[in-house]
Amino acid sequence: MATIRIHGHPEVFETNITTSILNVLLKNSFPIETFCGGRASCGRDLIRIRAGAQFVSPRRDAEKRRLAALAAEGEPSGPDMRLACQSYVRGDVEIDVIHVHRRP
Repeated sequence: MATIRIHGHPEVFETNITTSILNVLLKNSFPIETFCGGRASCGRDLIRIRAGAQFVSPRRDAEKRRLAALAAEGEPSGPDMRLACQSYVRGDVEIDVIHVHRRP
């Protein structure tokens, strides 16, 4: 089974190819931000793939458009940036979560 490791955090989450990174993190109560429910429109679930990029699903058009818009708004950009809601993995990956929801 594939795993998702979050850089700088002790959590390691098991996953499969049918569950997005966003849904794995939410299911395990990791405080990633999201407002649109996984429709590639809010961009708050922005992640950086630190290791294992070869195991991440290819970008689809909706994700490409949203990532370009986010970059134009000053968010981090580059080939290692993805939306967690649009990313599925078939092998071990390590990520950075750009927007962690800080509870008051």
